[in-house]
Amino acid sequence: MQPSLKHFTEKLNHCLDEIDAPASVRERAAILSKSLDIPKQQAWSLLEGLQTPDPALLQKIAAEFEVDVKWLYGEK
Repeated sequence: MQPSLKHFTEKLNHCLDEIDAPASVRERAAILSKSLDIPKQQAWSLLEGLQTPDPALLQKIAAEFEVDVKWLYGEK
């Protein structure tokens, strides 16, 4: 089951807003890349809604931001 790309991107950006990440996608991608140990290009793709995370990465994102995976999917 893949998350809705639009919902996922909105929720991921909301998580970054909650930690007072800068508005710049470049800076957000750097933060996400470092915190999740993923390439910056992949982080940028996630933030721009060009890619959905695989289940393992989705779990990692949920754990990092202390949110429910279903919430990231847009189900809650």
